[in-house]
Amino acid sequence: MPLFYNRVVMLDRHVHARMRFRPPEEYSFAASATMVPVLGAEFAPVAREYPIVFMSEDQAKTFFPVALTGMPQGKNLFVDEKGLWSARYMPAYVRRYPFVFAESAPDQFAVCIDPSSNCLDETRGTPLFESNGEPSAAMQDTVKRLGDYQRAMLLTQAFMEKLAAANVLMEANAKADLPDGRSMVWRGFWTVDETRFRELPEATLKEWFVSGELGLIYAHLISLGNLGELLRRHTVNSPPPPTQQ
Repeated sequence: MPLFYNRVVMLDRHVHARMRFRPPEEYSFAASATMVPVLGAEFAPVAREYPIVFMSEDQAKTFFPVALTGMPQGKNLFVDEKGLWSARYMPAYVRRYPFVFAESAPDQFAVCIDPSSNCLDETRGTPLFESNGEPSAAMQDTVKRLGDYQRAMLLTQAFMEKLAAANVLMEANAKADLPDGRSMVWRGFWTVDETRFRELPEATLKEWFVSGELGLIYAHLISLGNLGELLRRHTVNSPPPPTQQ
């Protein structure tokens, strides 16, 4: 299942004829997520709030970018006790829930939903379908946004493939020393190695400048300074360890 989703079913104009949607009033569905996938197109606003790092989900080193939202084995430090998202920017991955595209055939996608979401029911919110079975205006807007997300994701994948091919990514660890004397270590993520980055051929840097991808790399590098903000949030939200007798 994709992150946040308990179930994924294809939206059907007959089965879900009476389904209605309302925007989330709270984000408890994301409360345990310590990282959230992000798109290259949103690196700039994401970098103002969260550290952007790269993860690899297989030995072939297929990389994807994520925003770190919590400490290792912790919780989402941007979702407060009331379930509210406490940051100026919310990643698009969070905003698209409970909808998602699923590939139904090569290069063909179907709109799917998580039917367990409390944003969907038959009593409150905006209808997904009109009485004649056609998608409502709100649903058409949702489909457009899902399409925009899918196209941005393909561009993000292409960007990550360029970084991997240029061999500028390095596996990294980060250690945080807590005020109470404990330490926490982030492992298993990748960042741009600035030494390798500076050694890239001028032609490559010019190509990435023209495409806008050079700016994505700088946004990533700048965002790493937000690791300190994660530590601050963790310290504020964590109870002190029990004193030993």
